[in-house]
Amino acid sequence: MIFHISRPVNWNGYLAWCMVALCVEKKKGIEMSYQTKSYAWNIYAVRMPLLFLLSVLTAAGGAAERSPQANPGEGELTAHFRRMSTYHGRMDGSVPEGAVLFIGDSITQGLCVAAICEHGVNYGIGSDTTAGVLERLPLYTSTARAAAVVLAIGVNDLQRRDNEYILENLREILERVTKDVPVVISSILPLDERAAAGSAGRNERIAKLNEEIAALCILFPTCVYVNAFPLLLDDTKNLSVFYHVGDGVHPNTAGYEKWIDALRNGIETVTKSEKVQKR
Repeated sequence: MIFHISRPVNWNGYLAWCMVALCVEKKKGIEMSYQTKSYAWNIYAVRMPLLFLLSVLTAAGGAAERSPQANPGEGELTAHFRRMSTYHGRMDGSVPEGAVLFIGDSITQGLCVAAICEHGVNYGIGSDTTAGVLERLPLYTSTARAAAVVLAIGVNDLQRRDNEYILENLREILERVTKDVPVVISSILPLDERAAAGSAGRNERIAKLNEEIAALCILFPTCVYVNAFPLLLDDTKNLSVFYHVGDGVHPNTAGYEKWIDALRNGIETVTKSEKVQKR
C-alpha cells in the first residue's frame, strides 16, 4: 500500500513532518508515495543544513553587527520614506490593542487591510526595503499590544543586495518583532519579467529566496510563512497579466484578492496558535 502524508500547513511543523514521513517508512514498513519521500529527503538533505546554519546565526545575532551590505545604501531611505515614517510615528500611539500591523513596501501600501481583518493598520511605504523596515521598527511601539504583525518586504532589495544580506535583515526583523507579537511573513510575490524593466531572471532568484525565508521562519516559534508566489504565476512562470496593473510588479484587484486570501489564512493560523499557547 502506498501511503501519503500531507505537507504541514503551518511551517513550524516542517521538520516534524519530515521526521514522521521518513521514520514511518523505516520503522513501520509502510511505503511512502514518491511525492512524500522526495519532498521529505529534500528537507532532510538540503534544508536541514541550512536551518542549522541559520540557527547558529540567530543565536549569535544579538552580539553580531550587521554586514555593511545589509545597511541602507545611498538614496535607499527616500524623502517619501522619511515623510511616511513621520506620519506612522504620529498615528502609532492610537493603534488599538489587538490590531494587526501590516509592514511592507508599495505592494503593502496599496493593500486594503480592512478586507483581511477588522483592526488592520497599514504601515506600507513605497520603495521600502528590509533595511528601511529595520530603521523604522522602533516607531511601532504598538507591536507590544498587537495581535499580529504581517511582514511583506524584500522585492526592492533585489537591486540593492544579495540574498544573504536580505535574509540577514529579515532575521533581525524577526528577532525584534517576535519578542512581542506573532508574525506572518509573506513570500516575495512574483514579477512579470516581460513587463518589468530590468527584471530578467528575477523570478528564479525570488523563488530561491522564498525557500530560504520559509526556512528562516521555522526558527521562530511564533512565525507563520505564507506563500502566495505560486498563486499568481501563469504558464510561463511569470506574474500573470491578469494579476498586475501593467507594470509587472504591482497587483491589480484580482491579484490582491489572491494575496488577501492567503494572508487572511496566515493570520488566522498564527492568532489561533497564540491563543492556544496562552490558555
